[in-house]
Amino acid sequence: WLGNVFGIDDAAPYVALEPPKEIPEGPVVTVSLGVGDNAAKRIPDPFEERLLAALRERGATVLVDKGAGNEEAERVEGAVARAGAGANEIRTWEGAFADFASLISRSRLYVGYDSAGQHAAAACGTPLVSVFAGYPSLRMFERWRPTGKGPIEVVRVDECDPETVLARALAAVDRLGVL
Repeated sequence: WLGNVFGIDDAAPYVALEPPKEIPEGPVVTVSLGVGDNAAKRIPDPFEERLLAALRERGATVLVDKGAGNEEAERVEGAVARAGAGANEIRTWEGAFADFASLISRSRLYVGYDSAGQHAAAACGTPLVSVFAGYPSLRMFERWRPTGKGPIEVVRVDECDPETVLARALAAVDRLGVL
């Protein structure tokens, strides 16, 4: 778009972030299950808890953003509890998005629904898997999908069968080969 509109052919996403205050040791996967009050973006249960459990099983510490609070935070806490992980295997994050973006930039992988987190990961070059559901038109999907310098896997969801979407998302994680 920048190239077409402004003639800037080598434009690339960029963010300037403060280093995270702390990040767990070892491989870390940052996750956002936020849908911005658009329930159509969310994959039905048990997708979220099974996704978190599968990421943990791949040997990473999973750090999940609790989002804007209320329903989203409760949903994240429930998914974490049902994922059956130990206290330090799946952690939650609550705080400013800029701080979470900094954690994304230092993580081995980012996984989430179509959200600001996918764009932060793309801009930072963090490998990412975006589960993209609930878009109103193909044009919106094409314009909003993440672009950046790192490896990007977009799981386009036209039918929200949790098992099928989970299998496709985990296949995308595995194709990236970062865990």
